[in-house]
Amino acid sequence: MYIPFETIGKTIALFCTKNAKNKVLDYFMELKTVQNCKYIEKNYKKVIKKLKKVKNKRKLRVAFLCSDETKWKCESLFKSLEKSEHFSPFILVTKSDAPKNSSKQMNSKEVLDVYNFFTKKGFKTYFAYDTLKNKFIPIKKFKPDLIFYQQPWYNNTQQGPVVSSKFALTYYVPYYITNVSSPMEYNLRFHRYIQHYYVLNEIIKDFYSQRMKNKGKNLKVVGHTQLDYYLTNKCAKDCKNYVIYAPHWSINYPQENYATFEWNGREILNFAKQHPEINWVFKPHPILKHRLLTQNVMTEDEIENYWNEWKNAGLVYEGGDYMELFTNSKAMICDCGSFLTEYLPVNNPLIRLVSKDAYPYNPSAQIVVSAYYSASNLQELYELLDKVILKNMDTMEEKRKEIIKKLNLNSNNAALNILNDLKNELDIKYP
Repeated sequence: MYIPFETIGKTIALFCTKNAKNKVLDYFMELKTVQNCKYIEKNYKKVIKKLKKVKNKRKLRVAFLCSDETKWKCESLFKSLEKSEHFSPFILVTKSDAPKNSSKQMNSKEVLDVYNFFTKKGFKTYFAYDTLKNKFIPIKKFKPDLIFYQQPWYNNTQQGPVVSSKFALTYYVPYYITNVSSPMEYNLRFHRYIQHYYVLNEIIKDFYSQRMKNKGKNLKVVGHTQLDYYLTNKCAKDCKNYVIYAPHWSINYPQENYATFEWNGREILNFAKQHPEINWVFKPHPILKHRLLTQNVMTEDEIENYWNEWKNAGLVYEGGDYMELFTNSKAMICDCGSFLTEYLPVNNPLIRLVSKDAYPYNPSAQIVVSAYYSASNLQELYELLDKVILKNMDTMEEKRKEIIKKLNLNSNNAALNILNDLKNELDIKYP
């Protein structure tokens, strides 16, 4: 019997003091989550049983629910599924179901841009959002057997894992390689609703398992599909010797606070302008502009001028297919989260820009950053720019090699591991 715990909690909270209100809401939301988990678990068992019966009669339909081209990190998995005789993958382009006035909101043109991004790749692609009627299309209409989610937030209810569990198995590959130790990485309801949550390594699995309310029972260690690029594109290096500056967006955002643009953004641009002999790439986070504006760091005109100055100094790249830039670089300067691990297999130096207010790293990221140079102020930054960028002195190379090997970042094929996991779950014979 379904009990509307969330509604009950909101009703009771109306009569509570301000201090007690959130506790009441959290208590009843947890009751709702537990109820949903039991419901989902029963559904998954039925779906697995059904799929085992049909697996030899037809290819299983695998949907990738996507709302942002810059967050597309499952290319290797998609192509592996395409080559498999057991699966038929396709893209469902949807819209972020974020609140109005949020930086995560999307308009119809942006939805169309995402659709075009995937069709240009030659991927079988459908709209899961009706841009004419401005409404979400229930995911059941596309008859998926398995669903991979791009992100754990802003998924429309009719496309989310609770509803989908009635007819499909659900999976999650993060669109980034986590470095923060925040509960946002492991303690959302979404994380407990997913059939399998794929993580980078045993270090992260252990860290999450100790903190997740389900003890991490749905976590699977596979590596990360983004890093598969280095296994499949070993001959892509073109020696452009780019120096990449990649500033994060999280200005005054307590859950991360990695952004350091306020104390070094203009200085790094000035340094780039002073050294035109270097091939510069400005790779800002997609929502940095919005954050600079809303946090009163820059006006619209100042933002526009800053971007234009970078266009004059080098290449401005804001797309999602940036791994080729990494392999063709000689160094990176960044405070970004995911890039710290994504860049490591290149084994080039990275100058990490440190925020004094940054949220603590998880244990895996702590190991990663130990192989990088760090600058917490302008003096340290200038010294490292001179040493690492201008004089090409790299004393951390051997340390990086050790960390790459320790974390198995250069040989773990995540797409293959996920494919094998799917086959094992559904008793599909190899190959």
